[in-house]
Amino acid sequence: MLLLETSEELIPAREFGWILRSLGERGLLEAVSAVVVARPPTTSFDHAPSAAERTARRAEQRDAAIAVVDRYNPRAVVVVGPPFGHTRPQWVLPYGGRMTVDGIHRTLVADYG
Repeated sequence: MLLLETSEELIPAREFGWILRSLGERGLLEAVSAVVVARPPTTSFDHAPSAAERTARRAEQRDAAIAVVDRYNPRAVVVVGPPFGHTRPQWVLPYGGRMTVDGIHRTLVADYG
């Protein structure tokens, strides 16, 4: 499983797609069975877009992630939108712990035990 997030910088979906493409070209996307992409931050101290702009930005990044992963690994399950990384509110994920992605039941489970 590969966990991705865009950082606190509000990068455009196109740039995020380029980063994913780089991972694909190096064979990293092909090597995983699931890709989990965090919900991107859409506001900063200097930039407060409208709700419609935030929704559009998230949709653009979602579409970019799905398209690029599909190009390099069409068998991978892609989950987009969990609130981890540089977003608010924020989940704390068990890095090194267990996570289960179930594409059929559309669930993501993290084991903190």
